[in-house]
Amino acid sequence: MFWLAIKTLFYEKGRLFITLMGITFSTILTIVQVSMYLGMMGNATAIIRHIDADIWIASRNIQNFDFANPFPEERINRVNALPQISWTERLVLTWGFLKLAGGGQEQVQIVGYNPDTAVGAPWSMLAGEPFDVKGGRYMIIDKTSEQRLGGLEIGTIWELNANRFKLAGLSQGIKSFTTSPMIFMSYNNAQSFYPPGNTSFIVAKVKEKEKIGDAVRILKASMKDNDVYTTREFVYKSVMYWTVTTGMGMGFFLTAILGLTVGGAIVGQTIYANTMEHLHEFGTLKAVGARNIDLYKIIFSQAGINAVIGYAVGALFILLVKDGVEKAGVTLYLSAGLFLSLFFIILLICLLSAYFSVRKVRKLDPAMVFRV
Repeated sequence: MFWLAIKTLFYEKGRLFITLMGITFSTILTIVQVSMYLGMMGNATAIIRHIDADIWIASRNIQNFDFANPFPEERINRVNALPQISWTERLVLTWGFLKLAGGGQEQVQIVGYNPDTAVGAPWSMLAGEPFDVKGGRYMIIDKTSEQRLGGLEIGTIWELNANRFKLAGLSQGIKSFTTSPMIFMSYNNAQSFYPPGNTSFIVAKVKEKEKIGDAVRILKASMKDNDVYTTREFVYKSVMYWTVTTGMGMGFFLTAILGLTVGGAIVGQTIYANTMEHLHEFGTLKAVGARNIDLYKIIFSQAGINAVIGYAVGALFILLVKDGVEKAGVTLYLSAGLFLSLFFIILLICLLSAYFSVRKVRKLDPAMVFRV
């Protein structure tokens, strides 16, 4: 029955081409939307996830990582006083304007960290080391910002908020959700752009993982003017803000659903039309003893073949253009798990679309082949 399904499917090559184009379009649209969403959420939570901390302390009612507000840095002493805490660090997150060679300026996101511990430092370096920002006005810029900032060469001098900084290193692939270029520098230098005596975040590591919940409860009780989160909670809060509060997540979701619907509709219409054209042949098969299950195998095999070929072409296209898309500033999160999950979703949509053809065949009277 499988070979009969292939022969019937490839008999109408024009119709097959249209079907495969529909599934390919559906695949590309779905993968792009889902991978863009995951990539953007990855950018929004990258620093949170890469810092080896268990607890994050931020200003009251913070919405996400990028919109930090200052609070007194001396509150780190309350955290250090807990016996459950192994170490603590402060981070500054602020914004500034970097003067460009052509005379213009670009808004940048500034992260200040302790170069002695490298907590909050860039984790992927293309040139230089995280501790190179120590001992003067030095900074690290991410290589992905080059398209917006111009050439980035180690040792060049840049003007940031009317202060001169030397480029001491280049990180690789670290982007913010806001797409603003990322700049890393020492905590002390970043504080010069911040209200005196204030910090943006306090991060802490707990001695024993099972004590994280206890430490968070104690800190919430003693630090009423701050929000206290576990790393997982802070990641979730940031993702939910960009997904739900801004409505961005719903936009990606609806577009992905549209792509799946279009592909499913094309498959369903094509297989249904193909079934209607070959009703006489299906009736003949029934008349010579074929069971309904045998005919179902033909129809579902056709849907499966369409899904596999169309998805393979669409996925291959995405892989071929991925580098070009990311050079344009769009982050695509692509993994084997994502490809496999979306394949099964598209395969399921195609099989469900074939259901209408199955219903038609199930009610088919084999006596029709003897009618004139």
